[in-house]
Amino acid sequence: MEIMLADKHIFTYDSLKGFQRYQEVKNVYRLHEGKMILVYNPYTEDWDATRRLQKAEDILSGKYVTYCAFEENCVVGEIMLIPKLNKGRLIVDSFHVSTDYRRRGIGRFLLEAARQEALKRGAHALYASCCSSEETINFYSAMGFRLSSDPISSYAEDEPYDLQMECIIK
Repeated sequence: MEIMLADKHIFTYDSLKGFQRYQEVKNVYRLHEGKMILVYNPYTEDWDATRRLQKAEDILSGKYVTYCAFEENCVVGEIMLIPKLNKGRLIVDSFHVSTDYRRRGIGRFLLEAARQEALKRGAHALYASCCSSEETINFYSAMGFRLSSDPISSYAEDEPYDLQMECIIK
């Protein structure tokens, strides 16, 4: 597995063709009186071919700094960063690992690439509007993310069930 900065030389519109963004969620975190509580709320997340192509177009748009995890020339993970800092924070716009490649440390390696990018840009923290699924929040928490004391209102409004989290890196 190799983590590389995605550009038009190594990433194409077909790079996510085999990517599986599938997740069966049973429990989600919700904020209640300032604390995260676990609530049963089952749903399934999945990307169809159209969504995978849209994600590839986003990566190739030049609007993001994107690192991809490659396994035998296949993209098995991606983390997209908004290059402009927000109050000294580098924003994680998208972060996914293909279903069959989870629990192998790929997410940890991608997040480390994001941390290094943040340091390079002079950021003091990474910020993410996180899907509230139990697995997702447990991962972010294990990586040092905590609820943000200064959430970005546009993210909170766009995704009211997401948890606004950040991780201090300096």
